[in-house]
Amino acid sequence: IGNLAAYLREAGSDESTAPLLASSGAGLLGSYFAGVDLAGTPLVQRIEAVNFDWGNGQPAVGVPADSFSVRWTGTLTVPNNGTYRFRTLSDDGVRLWVNGSQRINNWTDHGPTTDTSGGFKLNAGQRISITLEFYERGGGAVMQLQWLRPGTSSYVAVPAASLNTR
Repeated sequence: IGNLAAYLREAGSDESTAPLLASSGAGLLGSYFAGVDLAGTPLVQRIEAVNFDWGNGQPAVGVPADSFSVRWTGTLTVPNNGTYRFRTLSDDGVRLWVNGSQRINNWTDHGPTTDTSGGFKLNAGQRISITLEFYERGGGAVMQLQWLRPGTSSYVAVPAASLNTR
């Protein structure tokens, strides 16, 4: 079942419009909307890590390939003490809040663009709230959430195991 849940998260779980509850419960809750305004009733909701390059395809059955938006919400459990930075790779708009503080704001139409937060200290075991918003206007679509952990020199995708929907 763990492999199936991982496959469905990776594939986008586009076989269902109901939330996908992975066996570990790991990931953020993604609510997918028609249009770029994060408005109305979600077309699809699923639990996932945010590491997508949809290209020109649709992110899920029932969600258009262009003119859609997504809000991911949940918490992140901090693995180590130290200074963290978050980075997004997006095409188009992106906004990130960490513990209620906006860390990234590039709510514009743009090609694949990297945005990086300033550094801030967190404590091991701390659970912090995460809200990530994204919209796709047209053309290619990319949305990736990465972090730079203390003592490391490379940004990597925030793993589902560090994320939770509550």
